[in-house]
Amino acid sequence: MKPAEIVARSSHVLLDFDGPVCAVFGAVTDRAIAEELRRKGAGWGLEFPSEVLDTSDPFDVLKFAARVDSQAAVRLEELFRECEVAAVETAPATPGTSDLLRRVRTAGGVITIVSNNSAAAVRSYLQRVGLEDLVHGISARDDAEIQHLKPSPYLLQQVISAGEVQPSAYVMIGDSTSDIEAARAAGTAVIAFANKPGKHERFAALAPDGIVTSMADL
Repeated sequence: MKPAEIVARSSHVLLDFDGPVCAVFGAVTDRAIAEELRRKGAGWGLEFPSEVLDTSDPFDVLKFAARVDSQAAVRLEELFRECEVAAVETAPATPGTSDLLRRVRTAGGVITIVSNNSAAAVRSYLQRVGLEDLVHGISARDDAEIQHLKPSPYLLQQVISAGEVQPSAYVMIGDSTSDIEAARAAGTAVIAFANKPGKHERFAALAPDGIVTSMADL
């Protein structure tokens, strides 16, 4: 079955945010945010190992803090949230996604954003670009409980448990291996968005239900 047909048959679409909806760190880089988190964390007494000092991924910094100092992790998560909200003010939209959202809603489908990014950033972006009325709900990061983030199925299961249909009625669309793993664990179909070189091959190894290179393909 083609990816577009999978979406058409699904009554509920679970959509990752960073990548499928917009490039959260397209204007404000993720490395700059990681450096800001490290700077603040060091001021609070955190001593980062070399792999965390070298990373460009803010989530790596937050995950380290969650392992060694829960109070510092809470403060870093709040700072990360503020940085994300600022970043989405200039985040470029992903081509084809707004059309997809409108078509799903016109067909009677339900759309929920499921993201490791903060719920505050997702809401801010949707309001800025005028898409909030097309999205039924948001299941995203709202605390420093890192174990709840994808590839854990927790965020997906929150949505499914609140609904009245089986997991088979859902499809997850995401641009990372963690999206595929979370969807498989939650029992939903999954379409991988291979938006960068090398992703198609990595995704194919995990056998998602479909792979697209453009959101317009859906």
